[in-house]
Amino acid sequence: MDDFREWLSDNLRYILLGLAVILLLIIAFFAIKLIRGIGAPKTSEPETQAVTETATEATKDDTENKLVKEAADSELQKLVEQYYTAVAAQDYDTLQSISESFTDEDKKKVENASAIESYNNIAVYSKKGLTDGTYIVYAYCDAKITGIETMAPRLEELYVLTNADGKLVFGDTDSSQELQDYVLKMQTDADIQALVKDVNGLLDAAMQKDADLASYVEAQKNNQNTDSTQTGDGDTSGDTANGDTTTMQATTGVNVRAEASADAAINGSLYAGMQVEVLENLDNGWSHIRYTADGTTIEGYAMTQYLEAVQN
Repeated sequence: MDDFREWLSDNLRYILLGLAVILLLIIAFFAIKLIRGIGAPKTSEPETQAVTETATEATKDDTENKLVKEAADSELQKLVEQYYTAVAAQDYDTLQSISESFTDEDKKKVENASAIESYNNIAVYSKKGLTDGTYIVYAYCDAKITGIETMAPRLEELYVLTNADGKLVFGDTDSSQELQDYVLKMQTDADIQALVKDVNGLLDAAMQKDADLASYVEAQKNNQNTDSTQTGDGDTSGDTANGDTTTMQATTGVNVRAEASADAAINGSLYAGMQVEVLENLDNGWSHIRYTADGTTIEGYAMTQYLEAVQN
């Protein structure tokens, strides 16, 4: 035992040196593996694939014009709330101040909405407009109608632009054909279609709950239809006026309105080539149509100029 201790004492420094060399070799081995691992592809690892897909999707989202729900303190939200407050109060001075131009037709639209006491639970959704500083706004609200307990869910499309003073104001989508086409094409987007479908579902549920509301909505449709189909001799035009129907298709993206008016609420939209059943052609340039989308039958009005015979 004493001999071993003496040997260990004489050779300790060599043993320690040998262990140090071995340790250095081990460290070098793992360092080389680590360096190679950093540069090597890891496509077989699900976690790496998931990260790559997430990054790709984020890049994709940045390039698309997604529907955005405005925050409660956003300028668009405040503008729309101001608009509905002024409409309910028939405050034409305010409406003039927040519009690029406020025409007699705009005033008539406000007067026709006089039965609505207030606009509640306002939610604003927006998409980027055709040019910088412009927006296509989809304003949701629950309308309280005089004498009716249940509020009516509604969705209105509005156009907002930045004026020369840098202020957001309402504009006219009919100011150019290019803008009209842009707005119509946007209506075919899946997120807009989903929003319209949700609001229609809410309105249907409210009407089923309240017979008075259902009667009011139906009366509004009938009144609009009567006003828009009357001519000097009381006739209507088009091959479907006698009650027959025909199948046609949309030539481009086009809004389907609750009434035969560009100011009416949006019931849905068509895409190019989508087929519809034409119930009646009106002499004011609109057609009463019916079609099915995602299993739901939708009835409304579309501009006749955007419909054509089905191509065989």
